[in-house]
Amino acid sequence: MTDRSKMPVSGFMKDVQFPEYREHVLANGMKVFFVKDDKFPVTTCRFLVKSGSYFDFFSNGRAGLATVTAEMLNRGTRGKTYNKIAETIDYNGALMSNGAGYDASFLSLSCLKKNFTDMFGLVSEMMTESVFPEEELSQKKSQLISSLISLQDEGAYLAERAFLSILYRGTPYEMDPDGYPDSVKGITRDDVTAFARENYTSENMILGIVGDFDEKEIIKSAENKFSRNGDDKSVRRYEFPNKSPKPGVYIIKKKDAFQASLQIGHAGIKRGHPDYIKTHFLNTLFGGMFTSRINKNLREVNGLTYGARTSFNCKKYAGDFSIETEVNEDKTGFAVEEIIKEMNLMRDVPVQEEELTSAKNYITGNFPLQLETSNNVAGKLLSLELYGADRDFYNHYISSVNALTVDDITETAQKYFRPEELIITAAGNPGILKKQLGKFGVTEIIDKVK
Repeated sequence: MTDRSKMPVSGFMKDVQFPEYREHVLANGMKVFFVKDDKFPVTTCRFLVKSGSYFDFFSNGRAGLATVTAEMLNRGTRGKTYNKIAETIDYNGALMSNGAGYDASFLSLSCLKKNFTDMFGLVSEMMTESVFPEEELSQKKSQLISSLISLQDEGAYLAERAFLSILYRGTPYEMDPDGYPDSVKGITRDDVTAFARENYTSENMILGIVGDFDEKEIIKSAENKFSRNGDDKSVRRYEFPNKSPKPGVYIIKKKDAFQASLQIGHAGIKRGHPDYIKTHFLNTLFGGMFTSRINKNLREVNGLTYGARTSFNCKKYAGDFSIETEVNEDKTGFAVEEIIKEMNLMRDVPVQEEELTSAKNYITGNFPLQLETSNNVAGKLLSLELYGADRDFYNHYISSVNALTVDDITETAQKYFRPEELIITAAGNPGILKKQLGKFGVTEIIDKVK
């Protein structure tokens, strides 16, 4: 008889097979990935351009240029106005999104299969024939500038931007993908047109198709609409320094601050690093889930904050590790001390098996949820190509997580937690923060983040 007074023992989750896909290289150089799923008559396509804000660095430092270009794709083509494009998308019941990040720009579309031919023609036109009308560009810039100005009142934004600009100073990852008010204001139609001409080329694009579709028809259409028109820009490289910048404390002035926003961290690893899964697991234990160590210490034990989180931000060519939280200004020094204490404990004291198992269950339990939508599947599939990951990375993801041991986590913490290299940025009242953080060596007080 089953003893219902005891919780059943659960085993580790097995690998979830990533949907099977086919890869096809068009004559124009574009790679297309197909994932067939005809349970529903819906098709998703996702264009990925292997040029994001990283390439703003090579465009005379026009911070925000990649984002403005991507977000202008639906603002008018040679044959259609902004209103006509919007009407066509609404009429066909389609969902569309477009934008840019550090390493890539994207345009995604989902619609019923019966409407896909027309909609694919529309998005192809947007990718190849956008004219970036002056009036629409002016409006887009105004919207983005207003958003950026409003963020100057957000302590978390100020601390994060200061941290990233210090850590990546002088490199392509220093700039905010959305730019800054002054840089966005200076972007011209010629800048946007040139960026699109140089980067939105067939050889520099990847296309993911997920759902119910006719593969031959899509290949024929893509061949016709995207001619060979350039070189792969993804090879443009910048050699990132091997060492972190000098550690220190940077205080950002914030008016009417009642608490301090903290961003603390140092250099990390890039996305294609062999230890990517290990650092992801370490981060989950330390500050990547609600029951993490850092959240338990700062929130539950010491009552310093409503929440704290950590992350390894792994970009294509470099990465960083950071801790972010908000605390009362008169508790800032104590909060930093506790964060450093937890980093050292993770390095010096092996985790308990129960804690290890809890993190494994959290990660493996969440992974299948990340494959629920066609757009998510397309995004993950294209990321394999963008970051040069093994094609079977997701097929063995869960077993790779479950194979991690206590010793693996200790070794990873000793390798990638470096308290002596911490850059500490704090937004708030400089007078109070200088007293609180003086013991860590205040390096600079910043009047304004770009």
